[in-house]
Amino acid sequence: MQTGHLQRRLGLVSAVSITVGAVIGSGIFLKPLKVAHCLPSESWIYILWIGLGLVCLFGAFAYAELGTMFPEAGGQYAFLREGWGRFVGFLYGWTFFWVINAGTMAALALGFAENLLPLFGVDVVAEKEHPRLLLGVACAMILLLAVVNHFGVVLGAVIQNVSTFAKLAALGVIVLGGVLAAGGDPAAAAPPAAATAATSLTMTGLVGAFMAIFWAYEGWYQLPFNAAELKRPERDLPLGLVGGMVILIAVYLLVNFIYLRAVPFAEMQSLDPGSPPTVVAAMTVERVLSPRLAGYLTLLIAISIFGAANPNMLSSPRAFYAMAQDGLMPHALTRVSPRWGTPTVAIWVQALCGVVIILTLQGFHDVTDFVVFAAFLFYALTVAAVYRLRRARPDLPRSYRCWGYPFTPAVFIAVSIAFVAAVLQDADNRSNALKGLAIIAAGVPFYLWWMRRSPRS
Repeated sequence: MQTGHLQRRLGLVSAVSITVGAVIGSGIFLKPLKVAHCLPSESWIYILWIGLGLVCLFGAFAYAELGTMFPEAGGQYAFLREGWGRFVGFLYGWTFFWVINAGTMAALALGFAENLLPLFGVDVVAEKEHPRLLLGVACAMILLLAVVNHFGVVLGAVIQNVSTFAKLAALGVIVLGGVLAAGGDPAAAAPPAAATAATSLTMTGLVGAFMAIFWAYEGWYQLPFNAAELKRPERDLPLGLVGGMVILIAVYLLVNFIYLRAVPFAEMQSLDPGSPPTVVAAMTVERVLSPRLAGYLTLLIAISIFGAANPNMLSSPRAFYAMAQDGLMPHALTRVSPRWGTPTVAIWVQALCGVVIILTLQGFHDVTDFVVFAAFLFYALTVAAVYRLRRARPDLPRSYRCWGYPFTPAVFIAVSIAFVAAVLQDADNRSNALKGLAIIAAGVPFYLWWMRRSPRS
């Protein structure tokens, strides 16, 4: 079977676009209500959005060093393999395939369908009870992304660039409208808070807010998967990661400022927790722009989600391609189209896995919590690999060195460990955490079996 190789066709604009576009999806529109109900004051909202953004930025510093050391397909899988060995690398790839990537794609596809269908007069509430169109549109979105990325990394990157600029422009209009519009009436009586809203800072509230905000930042690690397709990985990878994260923190801070200006914190806490997750964003658009434009918010969210899902097809199959090259997955996943230069089999296998999860998926928020917990276990191990590789392989070329070392990676690891431990101790989120641990553990017997039966391993 004739096969090609991955081609270096992506520049700096695409690198930044992948980082920003992979992150800005549904979280900034769907999570503000949950965050407001989990925290006791407006200041805590700003502290966590900025603080957790900086934590992800510190992680990006470490990933940038690792990416310039190993500018190959595979991204985080390659970093874990080089830092901790093939077994840890495999467990990450296993979890990434079944939970982190496939779960993210499935959740985003369902979110896309839920926001697109109302534009065509479909009753989404009724549709959720007997889903047909909902599942069909979600599956179609994933298959469409697979087709686009099958026919070349440049085409996938073009869609990524266009969708990223479109949603940044739309968020910019909301921010500008919010700055020009009058703020809430400070003299107005504060409505009573909902019974479930936090009145003090608690561990349960912090975990809930962490889950919501980390989901909004989920995807910041995607760029290194495309390292083998960057024209100048030694420059574009660190600039794409770090520059993209700085843009994201600024955008999220501005959007939250406008949310709180249009819908004061006390009013957010008074909203029914059973309200549509988009209620804060919808009220903001209605008040700072117009009620008519608020009706098109679902279109903006659908476009944003589509743009966030594309990097899962553009970047993630490169991890499975790299694992297959190492003999840790079926060799067919190494198939690269001679004409298009894309790992076609890996793309379609991941797309079909996402479709299967969509057909069995139950709840959007449960899946997002599940993904965030599983991902942070491996984020911490990946960043810790910077310390190990500096000691074990000091002579490897590092065109970029982690800024703030050893402080910034230590902060990232400490927050990740504290977050994972808090989730395991929190009764409301423990079940999702244990499901994640069970899937990771299931990879151990599979690895032993695969190593025994596959001579290439």
